[in-house]
Amino acid sequence: MNLLPADYALGGLAIALAVLGLFRGLSGTLAFLMATLAASATGTFGWRYSAAYLTVGWQRAGAVLVATLLAFGLVRVLVRKLVNGALAQPSDALFGCLVGLATGAAVVVAWGYLGLGLEYSALASEVARHVGP
Repeated sequence: MNLLPADYALGGLAIALAVLGLFRGLSGTLAFLMATLAASATGTFGWRYSAAYLTVGWQRAGAVLVATLLAFGLVRVLVRKLVNGALAQPSDALFGCLVGLATGAAVVVAWGYLGLGLEYSALASEVARHVGP
């Protein structure tokens, strides 16, 4: 299999996520991932349902931004405190590294599953043959 430049970028992303996971630990990595999902959901639903209450665009965008940042911060603190108390420091760092690698692999699997731009990545096109819809 001939690797393309996007494959090297995906490998670099996986390594960067693993190193970040090692330094953040499992508690920090899970907190960041859960907070990102919560902020995305808050932004999406906030924008959709705030139209009934706010008609001026910049006020609506500001309110959704504040709600998104609050959701991100609250979920990150809650998840980090809950997971941090359950693990000792060496295992927290090791599991954080593994979750970082798994997140990098999930990017490749998601790219292959979606099937968009497979000509740019040999890894994603190989994954698409096995997990395509």
